[in-house]
Amino acid sequence: MVYLSKKNMRKTIVFYFIFQSFFLHSQIRCASDHYMSSLFQINNLYKNSQRNVNKEIVQWTSNNNQKESINIITIPVVVHVIWEDNTDENISDMQILSQIEILNKDFRRTNIDVINTPSVWNSIAADCEIEFCLASVDPYGNATSGINRVKTSVSTFNLIGDKMKSTNEGGTDPWPINDYLNIWVCDLSGGILGYATSPSNFLSSGDGVVVSYKHFGDNGTVEPPYHKGRTTTHEVGHYLGLKHLWGDSNCGDDQINDTPTQQGENNDCPGFPHNQNSCGTQNLNGDMFMNYMDYVNDFCMNMFTQDQKTRMVASINLYRNNFLTQTICNSSTSIINSTNKQNKKLIRIIDILGRKQSYEKKNTINLYIFDDGTVEKKIKIN
Repeated sequence: MVYLSKKNMRKTIVFYFIFQSFFLHSQIRCASDHYMSSLFQINNLYKNSQRNVNKEIVQWTSNNNQKESINIITIPVVVHVIWEDNTDENISDMQILSQIEILNKDFRRTNIDVINTPSVWNSIAADCEIEFCLASVDPYGNATSGINRVKTSVSTFNLIGDKMKSTNEGGTDPWPINDYLNIWVCDLSGGILGYATSPSNFLSSGDGVVVSYKHFGDNGTVEPPYHKGRTTTHEVGHYLGLKHLWGDSNCGDDQINDTPTQQGENNDCPGFPHNQNSCGTQNLNGDMFMNYMDYVNDFCMNMFTQDQKTRMVASINLYRNNFLTQTICNSSTSIINSTNKQNKKLIRIIDILGRKQSYEKKNTINLYIFDDGTVEKKIKIN
């Protein structure tokens, strides 16, 4: 696999005026397309590698039966929190954990708002069988929380130079990009909510996701209407190979067969059906605006499709396959939804907060957390 050098990554001065006009917008839901365009201008090898991605994904998909159940893929995450004197930028552990939980719910389709998916698309709404955990081991083999806090003298960051990804520029270098999903959370200028790199055989040294501290997670510093963690869900979709629903241009190809062709981005929270003549062809169901790869408000998003799942799984197998065998996540902290309470012989334990907990007498320990007598989560400890 080939990597884009930091030297080439910083040859972005040519694009200064392009980005200056881009930043004039009050809020930029996603800057991934602009970011990737800048990388293409810097290095033709990166651009050519991206051109081969769809062909390679189609080939992989044709050779692998996605109708069969796959093993759950767990992606280890390191969250780099970059903050100046403004303590709001140094977001809490709780805010970070909320984002990891949102990613898991959105990618496993256990989010509560799945009930808002229009019935015409329920059959193709996907449990992507992809999960995320904060890394429990750092690049040196030491125990870690998966949260890396870095104090900086830089007031704000932007696309120019990708400085939040460099220790020498006031940010922090990524952890090994083949082993971790690096997420940088910082103060982004120009109203940008986030952006991400796309997978290929030519990964940039800054491979990963960048999100504004005002739009990461669902508590603390978040600001509506992008306050439910869906900016990160959207950007991780890009990181795993998904395009916007309108492709690279209006009515373009997003390389996904089960998403309707779409004129462009949708905003706010449209009613269903919306834009039934999006690209000059009558479509009774209209745009799939509730898809995570559109631009609507966070509370209006609720689904990936089966073909989007296939593309993400293919991209992991082709370009991020270290995640398939990773040992960086601590399996004892995996959280599994549990609804089966039959034939359970439980030993009751009361913790110092008065909450009931219990475990089964088996070869493995299963810890249940009770709230008003209802099992909510199951934590399997090997």
